[in-house]
Parts: sequence; structure tokens; C-alpha cells
Amino acid sequence: MGSRGLKVALRPVERSDHEHLRRWQNDPEVAHWMDYRVPFSLEDIDEDQRRAREEGRPFIIELDGRPIGKCGLNQFRWEPRVCALYIYIGEKDLWGQGLGRDAVMALLTYAFDLVGLERVELSMLADNDRARAVYESCGFEFEGRLAGRAYRDGSWHDTAIMSVSRKGFTGVRATYGI
Repeated sequence: MGSRGLKVALRPVERSDHEHLRRWQNDPEVAHWMDYRVPFSLEDIDEDQRRAREEGRPFIIELDGRPIGKCGLNQFRWEPRVCALYIYIGEKDLWGQGLGRDAVMALLTYAFDLVGLERVELSMLADNDRARAVYESCGFEFEGRLAGRAYRDGSWHDTAIMSVSRKGFTGVRATYGI
């Protein structure tokens, strides 16, 4: 079971998606912003997706039936009803068209309405201004900066922590229309 945004649909990851995932995750421009190292083999993707299903709720983002990226929820803490969110649009020809925002809105709707969470958190490279703007447009608030937590391109970079509560999402959702 997935969720829908205004433009995109979220559905569970299937084995037939693994080649898309491998291609996206091995793309240097996509990988730069993610918390993993490349290259990935198809076997690496298989193992990663097995673990993702066991530990969280991974989804493929589709636009008109075309797989364009991946998102999901993980790091669940059930007592306070909190988890972490991750997302990327792997099809670079679709960057900058609002599809990431639409997918985040659909994923947050799923998290709050269907899973019953109270807060969703994320961490990201602190200098990823494009992602920060998307997250803020979905109701996320900046909570802090962790110095030197991510190693990229031979140097250490700061990580930003953001979160959105069920209450904080409610107002944003009403104006967005889903």
C-alpha cells in the first residue's frame, strides 16, 4: 500500500525496480547528496532493499507509471511514534519540477494518516539548499546543525537535522490540497 500526491504515486519497491535503483544510486550527481558510497552492484541493491523492507517502508516514486525515484520511512521509534524520512529523485531530467515536494507530501500523509506517527525527522547535508527549501515547504523546521558528520569528496561536511510534527503538517497539507 502506498500513497498519492497531486502528481506522483508511491508504491512498494519491486524486484523489477532494482536496476533503476542501481542506476540512480551510481549516478555521481544523485549520490553526492546521499548518505552512501558508490559503486553499487545489483547484488548490493538486492541486499539493501531486503534490509529496507525489514527495517522500514520503502517506496518507488512514480510519475504516470514511470519510476522516477525512491523514498521511504525508517528508524522507527514506536513509543514516541517517530521515524526518519529519506527521498531522492533519480531521473535528473525531472529535477526542479516539484515532484520531490509532491512525493514528500504524499509520504508525510502516509506517515501521519496510515502509520499514525506524531513526528517525522530527517538529516541532510547542511549545504543542500534545494532540499532544505523542499522540506520547509512541507512543514519541516530546522532543528540543528551537526559539524563534520558526513564525509564527501575527501572532506567533512556539516549535517542539518529537520523535523515536522503531525500538527505542523496539518496546515501545510490543507494549503497543498492532499
